[in-house]
Amino acid sequence: MKKPNLVTYPALITPDENGTFDIEFVDVPEALSFGSSVTEAVQHGQEALGLALYNKRTLPKITPIEKIQQDKHQLIVLVMVDLNVIKSQVKRPTVRKNVTVPADLAQRAKEQGINFSATLTEALEAKLEL
Repeated sequence: MKKPNLVTYPALITPDENGTFDIEFVDVPEALSFGSSVTEAVQHGQEALGLALYNKRTLPKITPIEKIQQDKHQLIVLVMVDLNVIKSQVKRPTVRKNVTVPADLAQRAKEQGINFSATLTEALEAKLEL
């Protein structure tokens, strides 16, 4: 399993007129969610934050909590998410590719139970610096 890639961002929780709680991230405006309680809003916020950030090469700069402007009815919370966990849960569309490799290399890989698709994906991601 990959080493955790934990990130923590501040979020604003705002009660709304429907009795639910909205959560928004100051530094990641595309990560929005809500919940029926503050706890549920934070849980949904973790998912929204992870989905917004898991494939970014450069993460947004984090605003210090003391610089965040909040209304009197808003609550500031810190939300942590493991981007590697989110990335592993996202279903990426795949395409079938026919590749040619030396026969002896293919045989050795088969004997060791190496998954060709996973190995090629890992190599391409490393080559493309993803």
